[in-house]
Amino acid sequence: MTRPLKEYALAAEIIGAIAVVVSLIYVGVSVNQNTNAVLVANHQALVALDQATTDWFKDPDFAAAHIISLDDVSKLSAVQQAQVGSYLADKFNAWEFAFLTHENGMMEDNIWQGWDDHYRTVLQQSGGRWFWGEGREGFSPAFRTYLDSILPATE
Repeated sequence: MTRPLKEYALAAEIIGAIAVVVSLIYVGVSVNQNTNAVLVANHQALVALDQATTDWFKDPDFAAAHIISLDDVSKLSAVQQAQVGSYLADKFNAWEFAFLTHENGMMEDNIWQGWDDHYRTVLQQSGGRWFWGEGREGFSPAFRTYLDSILPATE
């Protein structure tokens, strides 16, 4: 007994539809895994950027200048201001990376909150406010708007 061609065609359509659903599930899982990998990679990149700023403290002269800058940048020599400014540029660049990564949906809110809180402490210091006043134009418009909006709250 042979089945009519119509029944085979119907079975093929059903199998094809199941294959499409399975393929879509596979693609969804793959995209989710890739997104998670990107989130982890972005966080690792931010950790590396921020850890690089700790190298500054291996220089005792910088460490002394940094301590002075916490209270009053005007007490620093021109060389010390250049050192502190470079250090703060590194910190603010890492903060901008975190901000833009979060804004683009590539950093989870809870991770962003921790980093943002950390960097806000830098902005609260005399050196942080001084640097932002001097160097804000070197950052993206969105980041400038964000920092300008939180600056009054950190003072």
